Amino acid sequence: MKMEKIYEFPIEKPLTAQRRKAVEKYISAQAELADQELVYNWDEDDSGVLHISASPVVVQVRFQKSIVELHAAAPLWARLLFTEKKKTELKQQIETLLFEAKFITARAAG
Repeated sequence: MKMEKIYEFPIEKPLTAQRRKAVEKYISAQAELADQELVYNWDEDDSGVLHISASPVVVQVRFQKSIVELHAAAPLWARLLFTEKKKTELKQQIETLLFEAKFITARAAG
């Protein structure tokens, strides 16, 4: 499966050790609410890349100085189930994560 960039979010503040812990706390809380297993870990070679797996979907969250990129890979059948509503929900989750971890001071409208 090929990774594709699906979203890019501008951020006001870069990834720090404190924000990294906030990201982990947010994801752990969401994982407890999920109806399927959610696994995440930071890349061993690039500490600004977070890997998240919720089978069959694999996601990479790439933290850069002024943006966060969301990349994902999934088999064709799973991509067909990724409706506009689900895309919007995912985008809202990431925006909430960025707000909660203080990468941004306000959530995007809409």
